[in-house]
Amino acid sequence: MAVLSLHRQLPFYLQQQRQGAVARAALGVGPATPRGCDGSGMLSKAVLHYLRPFGFNLRSWSRSPQQLDGVECFAGAEQLTTFLGRCDMLICLLPLTEHTRGPLDARTLSTRPRGASLINLGLCAHVVEHDLLDLLDSGQLSHAILDVVQKEPAAVQPPFWQHPNIWLTPHIGAVTMPGSAFAPLLNNPRRHQRGRPISNNQG
Repeated sequence: MAVLSLHRQLPFYLQQQRQGAVARAALGVGPATPRGCDGSGMLSKAVLHYLRPFGFNLRSWSRSPQQLDGVECFAGAEQLTTFLGRCDMLICLLPLTEHTRGPLDARTLSTRPRGASLINLGLCAHVVEHDLLDLLDSGQLSHAILDVVQKEPAAVQPPFWQHPNIWLTPHIGAVTMPGSAFAPLLNNPRRHQRGRPISNNQG
């Protein structure tokens, strides 16, 4: 949802609506413009899998080397700057470890193409928030969609709540539905009893 909204420039049209204006946005980037996923875990792989049919040029970064079909993979600190510099749209799905606290700051985010955007579905500690606001105000970043923030509820943070180039969502990036969650929840104890490995799938 976030990727397609930014791709079709919905933030521009919503701002325009509030201003009482009607005009088409200038032609934006095509699907071939790189979309990057920061992290290569289960959630990142799922996001990349569902974005692939749209024809996006997909890239991912992780601490250790990965190989993913249809995705240009980068790994390690030495390739992070190269990865970020080639991503018009960045989706953060990193786990929170001692090595991933605050990696998205003024220095790293400034290596991205001017006018790039950020989608944070990971954890609030990944983003240095005052740096993000500065980059949005300067135009270095065009938009941010944040599913997590440092202080919650987000209503206590006027800069984020009122910023025209930020969309806030309340932890809805991955919602557990009882109907789909019950089967794997019941299945894994049975697998454990039989000496089989725990599965992330329903099978």
